[in-house]
Amino acid sequence: MKKILLLLFIGLLSLSSYSQDEITYESALYINDLAIAEIPRFVKLHKKFTDMSLGENRTMTGEWVFRHWYGSGHTFVIYTQYASMDDFHKDADLANQNIKAKIDATEDASKKETLMQEWAEYRSFANGHSDEVRAANSKTGFYQLENTDFDIPFAYVVGKYNSSGSWGKMGNAFFDWRIKDSVDSGTSMSGGVSYHYMGSSSDVEVWQCYTNLVEFAKSVTAKTTESEEAIEAKKTFWSLVDGAHEDQIYVHIGHVNLEKGIFDLAGKDR
Repeated sequence: MKKILLLLFIGLLSLSSYSQDEITYESALYINDLAIAEIPRFVKLHKKFTDMSLGENRTMTGEWVFRHWYGSGHTFVIYTQYASMDDFHKDADLANQNIKAKIDATEDASKKETLMQEWAEYRSFANGHSDEVRAANSKTGFYQLENTDFDIPFAYVVGKYNSSGSWGKMGNAFFDWRIKDSVDSGTSMSGGVSYHYMGSSSDVEVWQCYTNLVEFAKSVTAKTTESEEAIEAKKTFWSLVDGAHEDQIYVHIGHVNLEKGIFDLAGKDR
């Protein structure tokens, strides 16, 4: 127990070294054990009630939904970003209030009853869910080139690791080894690093986006020449990995477009 608490303290201390940077808090909601036949219904209801939940009172800064494609576990993951933990705690109630207000304002009794039934159905998909909160700093939390088009069903690849030392040093090493060069060269669309903050999860989570699964496969199999800096960063990263790690592959389903005030399904004009 002392070792676990010490490593947690070391990890949080390494994250606090970014106090001069902007910190984003990210809620991850894992929807478990949906049957294949239920997936289209979940997506349809998620868009419907996310649209109803949106309003100027909401405190989130973004939300992204991914369908699990390869690996073990859940069917969907919903990532929602916040500028502070206070915003995180406020937002769920505000979303529910907005939905309830729109249902209550529905004058047609039949449509109102249908909405109430669908809302109950939508919420039932979260039965048996799991969740966590992660934190990311502005330097390594999200890296992309300008004018990147995210309105496509891109591949989202995640690696989850525990650390034997500094979480920040480990995350920075992966960023320097894998993320920056691959984005700058156009191999991947974007990438980033986040750190465990609340809930049950891995210390360090790294991710990269690719335009599709084929491009991801190409990046894995392609022979590349690594710089001395990248080789050293790779050594540092793996020297801090503690135990087994977990890899997941997802496909982008859609995200909240705050300018339009809608949940935007991946793909043009959807």
